[in-house]
Amino acid sequence: MADMGDGPTELEALFREVGSPIYRRCLKILRRPADAADATQEVFVRLLKHQDRLPPAPERLRFAYAVATRICLNRLRDSAWETPANEAGPQGEDLLASPQPGMEWVADRQLAARVLSSFDEETRAIAWLVLVDGHTQEEAGSLLDLSRKTVGKKLNAFLDGSKRLLSKEVA
Repeated sequence: MADMGDGPTELEALFREVGSPIYRRCLKILRRPADAADATQEVFVRLLKHQDRLPPAPERLRFAYAVATRICLNRLRDSAWETPANEAGPQGEDLLASPQPGMEWVADRQLAARVLSSFDEETRAIAWLVLVDGHTQEEAGSLLDLSRKTVGKKLNAFLDGSKRLLSKEVA
């Protein structure tokens, strides 16, 4: 990506084009504005590092969206393992974003992190896109550059594996 003289660089143009949707994506997954801003910044650092591999303009949002999803899921997984057991739980606006006020959210978050961490990054992204975001398998495949059949197989493997892991947790 070369600088275009006194005008904006391609990366600046990319940020103007996809910055807002990427931030909203990160906010939806991470639920905290500060965490979403940090993750959005990390997305653009990665895009800058690998600017030679950026797809053509029509596909950049999809590419950046997939990068953001992976970064946010990794942050969720990592932060769940770091959550102290005596943490008081969500506060302020985070309490409104939390589906379960109280201490249960810590255990649920840690359980979800254990289940998610037992799968590869691609499978985690598929599960999130389909099960949490409500995308169809075709849409998830398009976002991750995979076939619908691959998405279906990985999603089934995730569901089966999750059931086995959760049944061990409950038993």
